[in-house]
Amino acid sequence: MPEGYDLRAFDILDSTNVECRRIADAGQGGNVWVVAAAQSAGKGRRGREWVSRPGNLFASLLYAIDCDLATASQLSFVTALAVRDVVADILQSPDIVRCKWPNDVLARGKKIAGILLETAGQGSAAPSHVIIGVGINVAHHPENGQYPATSLTSELGREIDAPLVLERLIHSMDFWVARWKNQGFSVIRQAWKDSAHGLRQEVIVRLQDEEIKGIFVDLDETGALILEFEGKRRHITAGDVFFP
Repeated sequence: MPEGYDLRAFDILDSTNVECRRIADAGQGGNVWVVAAAQSAGKGRRGREWVSRPGNLFASLLYAIDCDLATASQLSFVTALAVRDVVADILQSPDIVRCKWPNDVLARGKKIAGILLETAGQGSAAPSHVIIGVGINVAHHPENGQYPATSLTSELGREIDAPLVLERLIHSMDFWVARWKNQGFSVIRQAWKDSAHGLRQEVIVRLQDEEIKGIFVDLDETGALILEFEGKRRHITAGDVFFP
């Protein structure tokens, strides 16, 4: 375990993100990894159910911050790079592992991991912690989800233990968080773009009340997706991306 981090492991939790919130609400500061062999109420973005079968990795990092919410949100891209490196290393094939805006990691174009950021402590305007939830399909993957999905076992053709994946994730996160803190978001942004799925290609962005088709031309300095369509550009901060 890298210096400055703690690890709490459970057989089953309602949600590792919820457990991190309980730790923060109890006033137990610091940086804490929470992992569960299974979850009974795992959630993804926008409250979507995250299928939590035993054998996959369900982990959350309660991370102490001293920055504003906009800066803290950059940790979604930091985490995506950490997960990308873990998956690419295990599969020994970095070219097939890509980052999908805003917070997924793909292998051969199929979702293999998802990330969920939440805040905790001292109100949403000035949070004391960010909760970084990570789900990696290790042994299983959904068959009929919103996106095509895969797992490490499916890609490797053999089983792999979730604790091994967790160990690699913890060290990869330590590396990328340190790089973010020392070098800033510009380095993270470029590294993410170098692995971006669909960059400079046609995408469909599904928003709360509309759907837009255009070219994913860039990622701006805040992490927003820049979409070019009908001769104009729009900076999108939240939405679901699909590929025609």
